[in-house]
Amino acid sequence: MDGTSIKVMGNMDHTEIPTREHLLRLAREMVPTLIERAQKCEELGRALDETIEDFREAGFFKIGVPKSYGGYEMDYDVLCEVIMELAHGCASSAWNLAVLGEHAYTLTNSSREVLDELWGEDPNVLVATGNDPKAKLKPVEGGYIFNARTSFSSGCDHVTWWISKGTNTETGEKVGVLIPKQEKVRIVEGSWQVSGLAGSGSKDIEFKDVFIPKKYVRSGPNSPEWGGKKAGVANSATYCLSQISTKPFTLSSVSVGIAGGVVEAFTNNMKEQNSRFGDSLSEKQSIQLRIAESAAEYDAARTILLKDIRETLKILRSADDIPEEMHHRNRRDMAFCPRLAQASVDRLFYAAGAGGLKLNNNLQRQFRDVHAAGAQVFLNWDVNATVYGRARLGLEPGGPTI
Repeated sequence: MDGTSIKVMGNMDHTEIPTREHLLRLAREMVPTLIERAQKCEELGRALDETIEDFREAGFFKIGVPKSYGGYEMDYDVLCEVIMELAHGCASSAWNLAVLGEHAYTLTNSSREVLDELWGEDPNVLVATGNDPKAKLKPVEGGYIFNARTSFSSGCDHVTWWISKGTNTETGEKVGVLIPKQEKVRIVEGSWQVSGLAGSGSKDIEFKDVFIPKKYVRSGPNSPEWGGKKAGVANSATYCLSQISTKPFTLSSVSVGIAGGVVEAFTNNMKEQNSRFGDSLSEKQSIQLRIAESAAEYDAARTILLKDIRETLKILRSADDIPEEMHHRNRRDMAFCPRLAQASVDRLFYAAGAGGLKLNNNLQRQFRDVHAAGAQVFLNWDVNATVYGRARLGLEPGGPTI
């Protein structure tokens, strides 16, 4: 590591805390390699082992881990910036960091006993999640028996723990649980067959009669642990972010990063390309206008995304919560930024003509990936825009909860 870092002492050995600029430089340097690996990542249906190892070596998974456990304890916008840079090269690989990296912030709000078990020996321990509305927790002595088949467990091939939810069969209460990897936890191969973000590895996970000790039942937002209190974090603001209105910005970051990568690659390609009639494509006004508009949409999306997070963090450094209207604005923007990214990519994909359809052209993959990323449930424009519009009109916002 270069001289752009400082050292702190945590529970583990001396841990170097890199600067934001250093992490972004590492991410940019990975882009050519990620582009080379993108097709294989898509074919395998998961991020490559060497890519996950590269992320570990670069320290990307430690961005949100508390310093007391050997992490960097950095603000949430740092993670989002790194994700955007990586998505210039491979959206599926960046999606793995978007999901697994976000979980570090959520997991920090756990009991000290669980934190010691998770990160006591390795700050790079990864945890996936999944969703099954029918998941059941049957109370037994000392804990619960958990049964579920969760879906969309991004990065599941690379983790040793899962986060899920389930309904207590006796009380009807919905609770969160942590589940360590074991024989009764099975990745359902072949369950992630999709046209976009194929390499995210967002497979189904089957939990069959898994015993869950009581200590692994997770508390909800605003519990005594919320804000990283049990982890002794110095910057509690970044661990108080809303699971609905702010955390999904990591997912938006993938869409925005794809657009940035397409603008850059398309522009460089046009500098060297001639039309079938021999004239330079870079001299065509239509190409110049498309690059300008797509670049403006990318810049706008990136600016909106980072501004929202930084404004949210600024308020949370001195308040328990952000104003309700900011929650609604954040939800609007986290869904709007992917729309800007899609428009940016679509415009240049059209201009690429038939050449953009070739499977050896990364552009067709980026086109599919940017639309797949925008389909994520928390980035749904219709839902989030409706919540915002209703609130502006003085109506009950409504919308989904977690």
